[in-house]
Amino acid sequence: MNVKESILVAGMTLLKQKGIAALTQPQVAKAAGIKQSHLTYYFPTRAKLLLGIAEESIRATMAELAARLAEKPQHATLAATVAEVMIAGVPPRVIIGLIVAADADPEIRKPLRRLIKHIRGQVQALLAKAGLDASTEAALLFHATVVGLAVMHQARMNPESGREVRDGVAAMLRLLAPLNQDRAMRGL
Repeated sequence: MNVKESILVAGMTLLKQKGIAALTQPQVAKAAGIKQSHLTYYFPTRAKLLLGIAEESIRATMAELAARLAEKPQHATLAATVAEVMIAGVPPRVIIGLIVAADADPEIRKPLRRLIKHIRGQVQALLAKAGLDASTEAALLFHATVVGLAVMHQARMNPESGREVRDGVAAMLRLLAPLNQDRAMRGL
């Protein structure tokens, strides 16, 4: 693993274990086992560090979703995997952190917009692989629902909110199922 990868892995681990407040350059450098000067070479600001962690966590998440769908191309696979990722909390936490950071540094919004556009395109591809409606509107609706459920879960972090994520993602995917597939699932 190269230095940049070790920084990103350390950042994702800290985020998952300790939350967004732990994502300071000194703490991430320490967790990665490097000097802070090495970290600032790759990520000169906290905002750039957050963006790097967001991009890497989303890349890894999308790759995992695609791999699981390749093994078992069903929307139930997509529902279970998306819920698992949202409950674990790395992508939602880092995006929330970027939104907060953008208040202080509005320049963050430009790469954040690109990242969201990229995510939306990846969502469309995943919906298509699962045999679901993959229109622009469906991707927007699915993405907004998943983000909303994830944020509500991160606020509460209890078994009930975890169930809501799983149930909400599954319900949204049922809504995106083609009519004949939806009817077959309900035995009609």
